[in-house]
Amino acid sequence: MTTEEKEVYATYQAINNAMIEKDRTAMERYFDENLTFTHMSGKKQTREESIGEIMDGTLNYFKVDTENYSIRVDGDTAHMKVTHTLTAKVYGISGNWTLGGENTYKKRDGIWVRVK
Repeated sequence: MTTEEKEVYATYQAINNAMIEKDRTAMERYFDENLTFTHMSGKKQTREESIGEIMDGTLNYFKVDTENYSIRVDGDTAHMKVTHTLTAKVYGISGNWTLGGENTYKKRDGIWVRVK
């Protein structure tokens, strides 16, 4: 794994930890201001709406088990495909969900920021 790929994976882990720990500062650091989220229900949210629901306990993340991932870095852009199992209580429903997704990161001021 290259240094850049390790940095992107470390950012992915930092984001997961920030969501579990309800660390607003870290989420704001690693989420681009224009980032939008689409939940498994199809609900779309802005960065601020999503962080707000994490902070007020509407979205409670307890554990993220990464099952597999791949990272491709091209200059200051990285693409990560990941499958993980999320242990959470969201909108009052507790469970474990295995989810797959693709995220895009941009390197800004020395850190990788999630932009998609």
